[in-house]
Amino acid sequence: MKKRAWFLVGLGVLLALVYAQLQRPQAETLLQNPNGQALLEVYQRIQQDYLEPLPREKLNKILEGAIGGMIEALEDPFTSYSPPQRASLRQEDLRGEFFGIGATLSPANPDGTGAKVEGVMKGLPAQRAGIRAGDVILEVDGQDVTKLPLQEVVAKIRGREGTKVTLKIRREGVPAPLVFELIRERVEIVSVSTGRIGDVGYVALETFANFKVEDQLKKALDELKAQGVRKLIFDLRDNGGGLLDQGCAVASAFLKEGPIVYTRTKNLTRVWCEASGRPLWEGPMVVLVNGNSASASEIVAGALQDYGRAKVIGEKTFGKGVGQTPFTLANGGELTLVTFEWLTPKRRAINQEGLKPDIEVKDTRFPTPFSLQGAGAPPGAEIAVTLNGKTVRVKADAEGKFTYAEPQRQRPLPEERGQAVLDLEGDAILKRALEELNGK
Repeated sequence: MKKRAWFLVGLGVLLALVYAQLQRPQAETLLQNPNGQALLEVYQRIQQDYLEPLPREKLNKILEGAIGGMIEALEDPFTSYSPPQRASLRQEDLRGEFFGIGATLSPANPDGTGAKVEGVMKGLPAQRAGIRAGDVILEVDGQDVTKLPLQEVVAKIRGREGTKVTLKIRREGVPAPLVFELIRERVEIVSVSTGRIGDVGYVALETFANFKVEDQLKKALDELKAQGVRKLIFDLRDNGGGLLDQGCAVASAFLKEGPIVYTRTKNLTRVWCEASGRPLWEGPMVVLVNGNSASASEIVAGALQDYGRAKVIGEKTFGKGVGQTPFTLANGGELTLVTFEWLTPKRRAINQEGLKPDIEVKDTRFPTPFSLQGAGAPPGAEIAVTLNGKTVRVKADAEGKFTYAEPQRQRPLPEERGQAVLDLEGDAILKRALEELNGK
């Protein structure tokens, strides 16, 4: 009975904390629901009766697990929770700048952990020190990071301006790890790359996920106009979206007037934004999209398509027609919650449908390499496979299994940040866009 009494006292304190953190109606709803009561009881039982004493860090991890469970049970791929560290990185990215070494990273392992260098930015610490694409980061300031989630590795490499970070790196073909000491510098996220083909300008927008997109686009268009371009290819391929306000600003750069996007919440449908009446580009143009063009990219392409301002060329888009609102939580984390659906100027809903291009062309920039695998051959036997006149020969292993994978075609890299590489022979969508603008 005494233990039961202490448990009730502890649970009472926990309930009081819930009331303090939540508005009264929400707290009462939670506490009147048996599952809500059970959630609090489970935490109290773990805290009080678990075999081993649990430090505060472990209890915090348990609570974050409960948050993650709620998000998972919602079964909405666009609602997410970011722990404090990851939420801080997102805020840096939204500002469009941070202090780091100037290297783009990707996971080194299939489960999303570790960090591998994808590329280095010219003139910044990583490039000056000799770090290369393909390098795998083993340690940051003496700590093993090979099993950490990528975002945690990134957070450790970023820091205050002028501070030192030491990286231990594994490089293919080099027997021993390499150690680099670098001083963090300001890194600006460049979201726009440009090029030109004769009097046709080219602008690729990689993301809408920082507040500098509008300014970078204006600068790019001003430079192209100064070079005498008269037509424009606007490339939104592989652009997964970002900030709705930046999508409005980008669409407004090409439209004279009218609504750009409508939003539909649980209770209201309204115009979210309209063209400013001060377009940055009024000449002929086309828009390029593919299956990875999503969200704000679809808002821009959909608005230009609805008004007949530009033909949309490429593949059917991804179909993300809902938007999220970020909520900063008491622990410094961030809840990104789907709160509205957006509609094109003609009130088309494209969620899970996508935008259909005016001119459909398959994206040929990254062809699927030829590959094969098999089993049942005599050990050590040579297998010959002929496809389209090309013969591939592979040797079966000791178990009679054999595999072959054609090397992935490597695309040329730009010499400068913000400089586009235009490959008409390997890019069918770009080639068709140029033909459309030139009247062929």
